[in-house]
Amino acid sequence: MPDDIYTVQEVAQQMKVSERTVRNWIEREGLPAFPIGKRGYRVAKVDLDKWVEERKQTKQPSDKPDNTEG
Repeated sequence: MPDDIYTVQEVAQQMKVSERTVRNWIEREGLPAFPIGKRGYRVAKVDLDKWVEERKQTKQPSDKPDNTEG
C-alpha cells in the first residue's frame, strides 16, 4: 500500500507548506513519522489525518479577542 505512506515532500505539497515546516512538525510538534536513512522521514496517511484533526480541534481561533476594559 505505497499510496498510504507519504514523503516529506508529498506532505508539504498536500499541506501547502515547505518541507522544512514538515520536518519541524515531525521533530518538534509531534507529527508521527518514521525515519528513512539519515535525514528522511515517511508519514502514514492515517497518522497525518489524525494529527491534522487533533490540531484543528485544539487550535480553533476565537471569534474575537477578549479586550475588556476596566
